[in-house]
Amino acid sequence: MNEPDAEAVVIGGGVVGCAVAWELAQFLSPVFLLERLPRLGEGNSTRNSGVIHSGIYYPTGTLKAETCVEGNERLVAYCVENGVPHKKCGKMIAAIDPEEIPELERLAKRGEANGVSGIRMLTSEEARRKEPEAAVVGALWLPTTGILDPAELVRSLAHRAQAAGAELLTSAEVVGILPEGGPGNLIRIDSSRGPLLSRFVVNAAGVFADRVARLAGNDAYRIHPCRGEYCEVIPDRQDLVRGLLYPAPHAGPGLGVHFTRTVAGGLLVGPNARYLEGPEDYEGNPTPVAAFWEAGRKLVPALRQEDLRPGYSGIRAKLAPPEDPAFRDFVLEMDPRLPGLVHLMGIESPGLTASLSLARRVASLVHQQQ
Repeated sequence: MNEPDAEAVVIGGGVVGCAVAWELAQFLSPVFLLERLPRLGEGNSTRNSGVIHSGIYYPTGTLKAETCVEGNERLVAYCVENGVPHKKCGKMIAAIDPEEIPELERLAKRGEANGVSGIRMLTSEEARRKEPEAAVVGALWLPTTGILDPAELVRSLAHRAQAAGAELLTSAEVVGILPEGGPGNLIRIDSSRGPLLSRFVVNAAGVFADRVARLAGNDAYRIHPCRGEYCEVIPDRQDLVRGLLYPAPHAGPGLGVHFTRTVAGGLLVGPNARYLEGPEDYEGNPTPVAAFWEAGRKLVPALRQEDLRPGYSGIRAKLAPPEDPAFRDFVLEMDPRLPGLVHLMGIESPGLTASLSLARRVASLVHQQQ
């Protein structure tokens, strides 16, 4: 009889994978995390705005809405307890045209239904007191929104996972997932660091999650990589925006180009949304700075093109294809053909905010299968 090398193996060393490894290591041993890159969190976990979202955008009752609202509270508490740099600065969603006001009111009702606290509609005068340079006729204020340092969050979660007994292996690309059969229904994971036999496997591979699923013979999922690029505002113009300034929602695959403060004091403009052929094209055919200026000055007319310089980019793990970019929820489910294999699929925004809540739900699902 083959004995397992692990009780659980987590595939993917981003913020969600590290959170899952920490959660599982608190009641299972041993737990392994396999990350294909040389360092943890090198993918989209550290290539985003670093926003702690409130949960206002997502349809009520969806996994995105529930894990974002739950995750917001848990993540802020975690940052306080573990010294992760963060700030609960609030966010303004601005209407630049009176016709956008009803959409903000609908958004406020959805947020209240989702359990988001403190939502308030602002008059143009109230909004300009918060953001004097904003072109705004009315706005929605979300006090529970914040910002954090994503890289520090990944490092902290990895440290907590290791302290709980998890073993974190980098440069460990998974190349095969097979049922081992026999007593215990073990799963064999083949990787560039060698094979492992495990009772449970969690697929938290981000933009590669559909490929990992196919290694296990499951082709039900398709990830559509969607790049988001950012520009940075030069240091002597970073006082143009005081906090987080977003446009009213629009049709399309993202939230629209917006302004985001960072915990280090910087100011970002972006991201845009561009579907890609592959999941690692971070730099090919970059969007001109002028495009960010054109989008940004609708919200902040004083923004000049020379205020911007190219920043970084991230790649969203979208389940929605470009021809139908409508809402798609997170997927968190046990593989129907391979008991013990849990898939986390389509973990794009608000995945950072939802990470601790998603990890807790994975742990609950594993508990049920023990």
